[in-house]
Amino acid sequence: MFAEIEDGIIARLNAKLSGVTKVSVDKAHSNLNLNLPIINVIAGGGTFVSVTMSQYKCKTQVFVILTFQNLKSEADRRKGVYPILLAILLFLAGNKFGLKIEALVPKRLDNITEEAEAKAGKIVFQIEFETGFVITPTSDEELVDLLTIGLNYYLQDPADDNIADASDVVTLDQT
Repeated sequence: MFAEIEDGIIARLNAKLSGVTKVSVDKAHSNLNLNLPIINVIAGGGTFVSVTMSQYKCKTQVFVILTFQNLKSEADRRKGVYPILLAILLFLAGNKFGLKIEALVPKRLDNITEEAEAKAGKIVFQIEFETGFVITPTSDEELVDLLTIGLNYYLQDPADDNIADASDVVTLDQT
């Protein structure tokens, strides 16, 4: 469900915001990334509450991280980033993205700009949202599927046919 929540947020932001680039978290704060602003979405952290003897509700935090750049001044960076932050809050708050989750609730807003980022003319904000969903027991066969990783390899192909040239299946140890 975590990946589905992330995908729902990304799809909503892509549909509503223009001129925003998504990159992986490890590239977001690197010097290699020159396309700004950037939005990263991470589902992580949370607590569990027993709903029934076999069901649990996961209350999870979702973080939307916005990196914005303006080389002119810090004041100009703040003026530029605030409207984007407000738009993100309004686009996401109360949304379920067609999933069986509780609507997103904004919880916290933090300026997480590091010194090196500030020197590079960047400002970074993190918006924390909370949602929840019920985890329902599944069969042993479905659990084994969750422990299986499928890998497809796409070799350099001049035709670029989008067909896997090789594949592997790895089953994780269940002990």
